[in-house]
This record gives sequence, structure tokens and C-alpha cells, in this order.
Amino acid sequence: MNAKNHHYTVDIVMISIELLIKCGISFRGIEKTLELFNNLEEKTPSFTCIRKWLGRIGLSELNREKEYRSDWIFIVDFTLELGKQKALVVLGVSQQHLVEEIIPYGRGVSHGDVELLGLEIMSSTTGEIIKQKLDEISLRVGKPIQIVADHGSDLSRGIKLYKQENENLIYTHDVTHAMALLLKYELDSDDKYQLFIQKCNRCRQQLQQTELSFLSPPTQRSQCRYFNIERLTEWGLKLLSSQLDTLVELVKDIDPSVIKKKLIDKLGWLVDYQSELVRWHQMTVLTRTLETQLKKLGINQQSLTNFKKNQFEVDSELLNFQQHICDYVVIQSSHIKDEKTFLATSDVIESLFGKYKQFSARCPFKEMGQMLLTICLSTMNLTNTIVKNALEAISFADVEAWLAEVFGQSMLSKRKTLFSEFVDDTKTA
Repeated sequence: MNAKNHHYTVDIVMISIELLIKCGISFRGIEKTLELFNNLEEKTPSFTCIRKWLGRIGLSELNREKEYRSDWIFIVDFTLELGKQKALVVLGVSQQHLVEEIIPYGRGVSHGDVELLGLEIMSSTTGEIIKQKLDEISLRVGKPIQIVADHGSDLSRGIKLYKQENENLIYTHDVTHAMALLLKYELDSDDKYQLFIQKCNRCRQQLQQTELSFLSPPTQRSQCRYFNIERLTEWGLKLLSSQLDTLVELVKDIDPSVIKKKLIDKLGWLVDYQSELVRWHQMTVLTRTLETQLKKLGINQQSLTNFKKNQFEVDSELLNFQQHICDYVVIQSSHIKDEKTFLATSDVIESLFGKYKQFSARCPFKEMGQMLLTICLSTMNLTNTIVKNALEAISFADVEAWLAEVFGQSMLSKRKTLFSEFVDDTKTA
């Protein structure tokens, strides 16, 4: 089956888009992959053709009229690249779908469960502008019964302004960000933890080019460092519980006495942090326990009771930290009436941003542009009919018009304009 005025079949288009979205292959990589498996010796689409298909199908999904509902759950966040522009992304999942198709199966919200309800490119992100954008989206798809987001200052202000006119709206602080903030608050002021981080960095540098590189501490994230600190605590505890002779046996063809000395010299400092590592690890287990529960079962009036059932005995020093976690559950569930269950996490939007940034990283400049439409494609359930209708409804001229209207002239285009006019006077006679 071919779309009108198209040489390639809809199947080829679908395979190309799925290789891009599901496998993360580059445009040129898709072209080469299709050439490799082209048994019919027919011409395969070029990478520029595939890039245009992305824009046309993505823009079709962005412009598609969404269902008007009274039970939308909005998942809201910003993504940004180079420059001053930010993209406000609003995903939607119905509460009916959440309680019928997600929670009963104990799974998290996937890309296919959500729809892209709004994609707004903004140079200013004041609370008033965010509230205006939420109003505009609500007029198109219906007012949400819940908004899930982090507590970024501008975003939080915009949602609170929107809530003032929609009193029954439930504004839920994403559990992943909330737990990371609790850890950050506790550990930023812990001098011993900060010193531990410094020593981990120094240890990694000392081991990375040696026969002991496999024992190096895990690399820490440059941003959102408190999202996965358990990797460090588990590394430290595992090494402390390992027998020295076992570690020596993993390094062949070197004198055991030499390896033992190196192990003590490079990793002996961990002994000074044994009790702290246990405490820090317990903190991460407490936060991950709640995250796992709320991501699988949602949040409702029974959430605190269920959390306490899964508790283990913690050090007395962690009782206040444990209470802060319980306070979060109490505050977030206090807005829920009856026995309804709602969403507690915005992980799905963070996952989509991560996928988008894999694509944008390949661009000449990390600026927002056509690759933002991969967010649309990632939430679509592609079928032959959808692809055919999108290609027939949207031309690449429409995509270029959208790009010009929303983003203006790109950085790459500006550089080409500037440097193509450069004349090297030193080469003239």
C-alpha cells in the first residue's frame, strides 16, 4: 500500500520510523540498514527522506484533535537545549485508563499509554504564561482532574494559578523528584557524605587506567545526582563485604602481595565509612520502597497504610527521615476523595525526554527543532492507516512552515549565513 503521490510503500515508512523510535538508529543508519536487508534490490529511501517522514508524521500527531474528556490526568514538565527557549510538554492519560489498564497489572505508565496534548515552545516561563498555556490546552481537550509535575518554581506557580480557578484539581508532586529532594536535603548538609563523594571521584581517577579498574566507583550523574545514589552505597557495601583473597583472585598474572597492597592503598579508606554506608543505603531503600509502591499501585487513601506494612526497622538516626517520607504520602493523598486512585509519578515524561535527547545529541547544535517531534512519535501506536493518512495530510512544506513559525531561524542556518559571507582577504593578490 502506498500513500498518494509516494514512491515508497507505507510498510517501508513504518519500518523506518520504528527503527528510529524503537531502536534509536540514526537516519543514515536506517538508510544503511534498509540497504543491507533489501533482498529485492529495489531503491531504498535516503536519510533525508526518512527525516522528512519523521517531521510529517510527527506534526500530524501534534495537530491531531484529541479526545475531549473530563478525567484527563496531565503530566507536565519542561525540556530545554541550547538557547533560551524551553519546551512545555503536556502528556495526558485518562484516569479510567489508569485504573483499568495500568494499575491492575502492577506496571508503570508506558509511552503508549499517554497522548501528547500540548507542546509549547516558550522564551519566557513565568507562572502566568504557564497558566495561560494550561487554559488553552484545557479548552481543546477538557479540564484535567489531576496534574502531576515536579516543584520547579515557575512550573509550580503556573499550576497553582491554574488550580485557583479549578479548585477540585489535584496537584501531585512527582514521587521521584520528591524523594530525590528529601535525599538532597539530608545529604547536602552531611559533611561526611560530601567527603565520601570526593574520595569516590579521586578513587575512580586512580583506578581507571589500572588492572583494578573493574573495582572503580560508579560514575555519578552530573545532574540530578540524588536520583541514583544507591549505586554508590551498594558499591561500597559490596566491596566491604568481599574477602580480600577473592578480589586478589580476580587479578591474574600479578603477584598477589602486590595486588593486596594496591587494594589496601586504593580502597582501604572505605572502612572509615562502613556505618555511614549502611545508614545511607537504608535511606535509599526507604525512598525506593515508596517509589516502587506508588508507581505500581498509584496513590490513594490507603497508600500510607500500605507503605507502613512494608517497613523495616531502621536506625534511630533515620526516624525523622522516615517520618518525612510518611508526611509526603499524607500531604499528597489528603487531596484525594473517596476511594479513587491517581497517578503519583511523571517518570513517563522524563523517559520521553531522555529518548528525545538521544536524538537531539546527534544534531550539529543541541537546539530544539524538528527532533522534538520524536516525542509525538514515541507515544503513537503506528498503523498503516495512520501513517498513510499522515503522509497525505501533511507535506514537508507544512513542517518547514511550522518550524519557521515556532523556532525561527536555526543556529545552524545563522552560522551558515554568517560564515558563507566570510572572505579571506589574505588570499587575494
